[in-house]
Amino acid sequence: MSRTVRRMIGVLAALAVTGGIVALSRAPYATGDRGARLRLSWSGRPERIERCRELTDAELAERPAHMRQRLECEGRPARYLVRVAVDRAVLSLDTVTGGGLRGDRAIHMLREYRLESGTRAIAVTVTRLDPVEEPDDEPEVGSGADRPHDDDSRSPAAPPDRGYREREERRRQRQEALPPLLELDTTVSLEAGRVLLVTYDPAARRLAALTGAGR
Repeated sequence: MSRTVRRMIGVLAALAVTGGIVALSRAPYATGDRGARLRLSWSGRPERIERCRELTDAELAERPAHMRQRLECEGRPARYLVRVAVDRAVLSLDTVTGGGLRGDRAIHMLREYRLESGTRAIAVTVTRLDPVEEPDDEPEVGSGADRPHDDDSRSPAAPPDRGYREREERRRQRQEALPPLLELDTTVSLEAGRVLLVTYDPAARRLAALTGAGR
C-alpha cells in the first residue's frame, strides 16, 4: 500500500471519527436526572517507544534483500495517564495503551461522569508515561543530511539514501501518534440535561470540548 493511499485512509478515518463525535455529543441519557454530564470520547494511536541503531554496510549485506533497513529498532507502544478533574477534585486516573495483541492499535477512551449543573472548571490531561530518547545526531527533515551533495560522486538528481527515508518515515509516524502531553483546562456553564464532550482533534493534535443537549 502506497504512502498516499495510507494518508487518504487516515483522512477518511479522521472524518468518520469526527462524525461519530458529533453524534455522541447529542446522544441522550436517562431522563429524570437534572444533572449534567461530562463525556470523554476520543481515539488516538499511541507513540512507539523505540531504541534504534544504524546498521553498517557489512551488516546490511548479511540481511536478506527484503529485510535490509538501515535503522534497526526495537520497541513497544507508549502508555498514557488520563487525568480528569472537576472543580480541582480528581474524578479519575487511568493508565491506557493501544488495543490489539501488541498494543499498537488506537487507544479508544470512553468515560462518562455525572456533574451538578452550573459553572464547572474542567481539567483533562493525557500524559505519556514512557520517555523517548531522541538521538542527538539525527538530522532534521529537510536539513540536507543524508541527501546527495554537490560534491558527491552520485548524480545530483539521486534520491535520498535508505537511512534518510527510514528516519523521515519514523518522523511521520510520530506526528500521527498522540503527543506527549494533551491538556484541556476550561470553565463552562452547564445547564441540567447538557453534555460536555471532550474529544481529540487529530489534525490540530489537541483536546477539544463540544457542548450538546441530552434528550
